[in-house]
Amino acid sequence: MENETLFRPRLSVLSPYQRRRIAGGALEILERTGVHLSHAGAAEMLAGAGARVEHSSTPAGTPGYRVRLPAWLVQKALNSAPRQLVIYDRLGRPAMRLGQRRTYFGANMDAPLLLDPLTGEHRPQEEADDARHARLVDTLPHLSFLMSAGFAADRPAHLADRFAARQALLHTTKPVLVITLSLASLAEVHKMAAVIAGGEKRLRQQPFLLHYSEPISPLLHPDESIEKLLYCAEKEIPLVYTPYLAMGATAPCDMAGALAQACAESLSGLVIHQLANPGAPFIFGAMPSVMDMHSTVFSYGAPELHLLLAGMAEMAAHFGLPNFGTAGCGDACTFDGQAVLEASLSCAFAALSGADLIHDVGLFGSAQVIMPAMYLVVDEIVGMLDVILKGMPIEEQDAALDLIDEAGPGGEFLTLEHTLRHFRTFWRPALLDRSGYQAWTLAGKPDFAARVHARLRNLLETHQPAPLPSEAVRELDAIARAWEAKN
Repeated sequence: MENETLFRPRLSVLSPYQRRRIAGGALEILERTGVHLSHAGAAEMLAGAGARVEHSSTPAGTPGYRVRLPAWLVQKALNSAPRQLVIYDRLGRPAMRLGQRRTYFGANMDAPLLLDPLTGEHRPQEEADDARHARLVDTLPHLSFLMSAGFAADRPAHLADRFAARQALLHTTKPVLVITLSLASLAEVHKMAAVIAGGEKRLRQQPFLLHYSEPISPLLHPDESIEKLLYCAEKEIPLVYTPYLAMGATAPCDMAGALAQACAESLSGLVIHQLANPGAPFIFGAMPSVMDMHSTVFSYGAPELHLLLAGMAEMAAHFGLPNFGTAGCGDACTFDGQAVLEASLSCAFAALSGADLIHDVGLFGSAQVIMPAMYLVVDEIVGMLDVILKGMPIEEQDAALDLIDEAGPGGEFLTLEHTLRHFRTFWRPALLDRSGYQAWTLAGKPDFAARVHARLRNLLETHQPAPLPSEAVRELDAIARAWEAKN
């Protein structure tokens, strides 16, 4: 019987009927319209499994195959895919349990531009920044993983993803989700993770490396995405396979239609993935938002994005798959009130919707600017959300009634032993000021930004992540030297 003394707050944006309609729409898209790919091996595998495959070209003239997937083939993939995943840290400890509607927030550690928290200037991201950001995320208790997108302006473009991932693996014990530009880079990053884990077998058993790949909306699977998908299936690297679609540009200006398309795109990747290795770990999701017709940018702060992401979290639960969400990000280009507002709203929606793996914390400027100061802000926001999401247990109500009777009308609770035992259980802020006007004035009236940057500098000066064994560091250094030698 369900515990009736605890109700956990949740947000639902779709009724059961609406979820069934969107799922049916996704299956209709896959069976009637299909997807386009040019990877001959994947096309042959799909044809052998019962899909309808025919030679075709995209409107842009790209040759390949139109693949139409029957609903039963999608259901077969759903039946074989794991409903839950345990992701570990590099010390071998369970760090995230996906598929249980728990929420885990992760920081994006790099982008083309960085808002330097020490100088306040916008500049290109460099490899040393990757290391600094990984150390910062490592010490923040409410950020559960780190995402490396592969930007390092001081490294050759075709190797930057490898160097960025290396810094992430060196400077945090938390799980690392990587984006790589090529299959070759994915193999090199996987090699580094296997060195740290003590071999590929141990990495499969206790995965702390995840990979991100994506189709192109609408309904295209590029060769490089399929190649990385197949590699992850073979090596059992947990794979996030999610489209990035903008209503009005690469998806219809209709929320239900966009959700159905997003589901179809992720599910079509799942079918290929499970045909390659039934039971391999797969994470469903999408980034569905709007194209701002004034600026032509894909908005990271649009309310429609948060609504659609909540819908995708519900669709993941409907399909029985772990979910990939987005929050702690926005369109603000500097550290200001807009950035905090966008992060707060997105984090609240993501947590209340039950999304599992929530990425992009700290990514702003419409995915162009990393703001490390926002790591600390989102860590504070998530700390507050954790309290809210626990709900209000009522097991101790009877004891509280006794205390009220003991204090009586006009009494007080400050001196009671019960207060002494329990007041420390209340959430305490690291950044928000509760001192009151007089104390704040005496302290020199420090503003929020000043408190954030003071704490950030302190964390960077004092925190060192648990080091890797020296032998593993030497092997990673040798791998990096080999990249440079081939360049």
